[in-house]
Amino acid sequence: MTGNKPPSRDILSEFWAPVCAVGSHDGRGPNAQICVSVLGASVVPERPRLLVSLWKSNYTHELVTGSGTLSITVLSEAQAGLVEVLGMRSGRRYDKLAGIEFELDDEGDPTFPGAAGRMAGAVIDSMDMGDATSFLVAVRARERDSAVAPLTRWRMNELLGPGFVEQWAQIAAARAPHYRTQMSWLEGG
Repeated sequence: MTGNKPPSRDILSEFWAPVCAVGSHDGRGPNAQICVSVLGASVVPERPRLLVSLWKSNYTHELVTGSGTLSITVLSEAQAGLVEVLGMRSGRRYDKLAGIEFELDDEGDPTFPGAAGRMAGAVIDSMDMGDATSFLVAVRARERDSAVAPLTRWRMNELLGPGFVEQWAQIAAARAPHYRTQMSWLEGG
């Protein structure tokens, strides 16, 4: 039976949210990035909230901070290709949305058709985490396609293959020293 055992992974990896594209805008236009830190933050049905963590070095962080609004697209497996476009390049240097089908919500934030779900939100509050900011977001509008399953991080890795996984790991490893110096952490740790 051990031949069918799934590969071992760190228990912390179970806390990644579905793969999402988080978008926002400013006077230069819309932008979006990949985010795996979008979590539910309300048990009151008529006041849905999410907690969205964005690293300060990301262009989308700057846009959300400036506009106070954001969009969230819960990607589907069919949208796995968006991960490379939105997650591996900087919106400061490239127009990441060029050639990609997207729609703007009422605030001007981009969402991506064909998703498991899409939401529009407004920032209520934020928490500085040193290297990142966690935004408490009021969900203003949402839609769900119940026929489409959300893309998980592990399925994303399977669909995009070992080359993508290695490149993603290299990018994370290159950024880690900077984040380590910026992040809020235990004293002496």
